Amino acid sequence: MSRTVSLTFRQASYDQETDKFPVVLITLQHPDIPGIARLSSDPTERLSETPLRYGTESNGHIYLFAPMSVQLPDDVGERAPMARIVIENVSRELVERARSVTTPGTASIQVVLSSSPNDVEYDTPEFDIRGFRGDAESLTLELGLDSLTDEPFPAGVFAPSGFPGLF
Repeated sequence: MSRTVSLTFRQASYDQETDKFPVVLITLQHPDIPGIARLSSDPTERLSETPLRYGTESNGHIYLFAPMSVQLPDDVGERAPMARIVIENVSRELVERARSVTTPGTASIQVVLSSSPNDVEYDTPEFDIRGFRGDAESLTLELGLDSLTDEPFPAGVFAPSGFPGLF
């Protein structure tokens, strides 16, 4: 599947040496947890001295730096796209907070260039957080889209047992 990205992004990707690099921005939400968690894969700028925090500002939102690896959504023809986020050096509180929820949250992924964080180069739809694994070192989030192939077809049958007035 082809993606349209800017010429600057392509040049930065193909240059042997460059000061422009991709930054992944993650937005996590859950209906039971107030607020929105925004994470950045790069410590682009110092946000505060006490506590010492780094992050990225993009389109008016602050994304806090968290060491992470992101597997962008795949494009397998027979199933809905899936993605994976592994957040390193997580606190015990974050893992306990993730374990406390019983319904799935949502996550979206954006990729920007470090030189122009307000220009989104790659954007995903909102994924459901299908599952997670957490330990003392990392938190892994499995993301997926609701697939129409998982829905029964036809969804309902007009049969005399369910709709006696139609016959």
